[in-house]
Amino acid sequence: MMLLKGIVLLCCKTLSVERTESATFHILTGKKSVQTVQDIHLYQLTKYYGIHRKLERTVFDRILKELHEEGFVIRNHTSLTLELTKQGETWLRENTEQLPLHYFDGLRFKNTAILFLERLTLLVQTFSNVGVKHFSFIPVLDNPLVENWVKEQYRINKERISIYLNDLHSELLPLLQNIKEKEASIFVDRLSGHQYYGMSWEQLAKSYGMTIEDVQLLLTGISHKMAHQILENKASFPLLYQMIEEGNQKRLMTESAYKTYQLLEKDYSIENIALVRNLRINTIQDHLVEIALYQTDFPIERYVPSDIQKDILAAIEKASSNKLKEIKRLTKKDTTYFQIRLFMAGIDYVEQTGDMNVYN
Repeated sequence: MMLLKGIVLLCCKTLSVERTESATFHILTGKKSVQTVQDIHLYQLTKYYGIHRKLERTVFDRILKELHEEGFVIRNHTSLTLELTKQGETWLRENTEQLPLHYFDGLRFKNTAILFLERLTLLVQTFSNVGVKHFSFIPVLDNPLVENWVKEQYRINKERISIYLNDLHSELLPLLQNIKEKEASIFVDRLSGHQYYGMSWEQLAKSYGMTIEDVQLLLTGISHKMAHQILENKASFPLLYQMIEEGNQKRLMTESAYKTYQLLEKDYSIENIALVRNLRINTIQDHLVEIALYQTDFPIERYVPSDIQKDILAAIEKASSNKLKEIKRLTKKDTTYFQIRLFMAGIDYVEQTGDMNVYN
C-alpha cells in the first residue's frame, strides 16, 4: 500500500502548479490558516484536511523526493511547485481504486475521530482489566480528559461490565465486517486488553508490511468511516455514539478570528475592530475571510456589493487558474484582493449555471 504517496499525488494533481508543495503538507497536517482552509474548499480537498496532523516535515520531504526519483512528479525548485508526470498520472489511474480514499472526511472528523479512538482504546483496556478484578495496569493513554470520561463510564456501568463489553462488541462487529479483513485486523491489533498491550505503530508496520505513516493514515481513515456510519445510524450504535459527541467539537476558526467574530456580531466595522484589538486592518480582513469559510449566513454583500460579486464571478470563469493575481487582472480596477478572497471563501461558484451557493 502506498496510501500517503497516493494522497500526496492526488493533492499535487488537484493543486497543480498553482500552489507550492507546502500547501499539500499544510492540508494534511490541518494547518489553521485562512490560505489552507480556503484552499481545501477551492480545490475540493476537504476530505484530506488534517488527516495526518503528526506528519513531520522531514517525512513529507522524503516522500516528495521518492516521488521525484520514481518519475511521478517534477519539482520546480524555483517556484517550489509540483507537477505530475504522465507516469504519475498513470500510477494514480491504476491504483486509486485500491486505496481507501473514500474513507476520509477530514474537515468533518479531524477532531471527532481522534476523540473517538482514544475513548474507545482506553475504555476497552480499562473495562477488560477491571472486569476480571485487575485494577493495576498501565493506561495506554495519558490524556486526563479521556481518562475522566472513561472513569465516568465506569461509575455508571461498574455493576454490568461484562454486559457492556458484550454490547460494545456487538456494535463494533458490523463496523469491522464492513471493511477489509486486513484493515479490521490492524484496527483490533491496536487495542489493548487484560494482560495484552496493543501493537505500537512500529510493530503494526512491520507485521503488515506497511510504512508507519500508512498505518497511521489507514487507522484515521477507518475511524472516519466508522464515525460516519455511527452518526448515520445512532440508534444502532448507542455506546459508540457516546464516544463521538460530534456536537462538542471545538470550533474550527482560530481564537483570534473568533474574537473578531464576536465584535462583528456587535456590528463593529472593520476599522473599529482594528482599533479595539490594536491590529492592522489587513489582519481583520484575514479574519473575515476565515469567518466566511465557516459561517453559512455570512453577510458577504456588506463588503462585496452584488455588482462586484458578478464581476468577480465572471473573472473566475474566464481565468485560466485560481490564482488571485490572475483573477484580479480580469476584474474592475477598484475591486480589491480582499473582496475577491472574501467572495471565494463565502460562496461556491457553479460554472454551468452561474448560481451562487453558500458553503455548508
